[in-house]
Amino acid sequence: MLTYTFSTREKIMLAILAFVGVGILWYKFVFSNIQGQVAQIDSQIAQAQDELLVAQSQAASAQNMKKLLEDYQKRGIKAPVVPEYDNTQKLMAYLNGVLGGTQGYTINFDDPTLDENDGNVHRAGTITFNSNSYAEARSVVDSIARGTYSCRIDALGIADDTSKQSSGSNNSAPVVTNVQVTYFEKPSSDTVVSTDDGIPEGNDWSVYTNNNK
Repeated sequence: MLTYTFSTREKIMLAILAFVGVGILWYKFVFSNIQGQVAQIDSQIAQAQDELLVAQSQAASAQNMKKLLEDYQKRGIKAPVVPEYDNTQKLMAYLNGVLGGTQGYTINFDDPTLDENDGNVHRAGTITFNSNSYAEARSVVDSIARGTYSCRIDALGIADDTSKQSSGSNNSAPVVTNVQVTYFEKPSSDTVVSTDDGIPEGNDWSVYTNNNK
């Protein structure tokens, strides 16, 4: 029977290889697993922090809305309504009534989006109309901003060309107004259907034009 006695150097090499093997096995089955669990926990913590931030933002928005409503009550102003989604027909009827006295108008709305900060459905759009005077344009803008339905005026431009009219221009409605506005609606689990990109499905009313005058 042959026997072999390992030298001291070989024993050291075998011990090193065994140590390395144990280290590899520990890294693969223990350390990697722990790292995966830590990454999962970090992801859950980040998600919880995001949800907390959204909740805090919604609470702040609700508090601001409450203060605004209280201010309206103190001043005797009728507070605007935040209707439930989908309020397109009533909103269009209201806007048509407000803009009916102008010399032509165009309403163009983007697809509605569900805002993560205040939890409401946002309808951003542009309203362009023609009028005979700056005062008439301001009156229409005030009716939009302080109307029945809650909204936010994002941008306003009024181009007054009455001087050109007096110098011989054929333009019968020299004042052109462009209003960028966002309307708000309360989401409803029964009516709001979010698509893959987070946009609720609704009526197709992106563009409405009345230039018959």
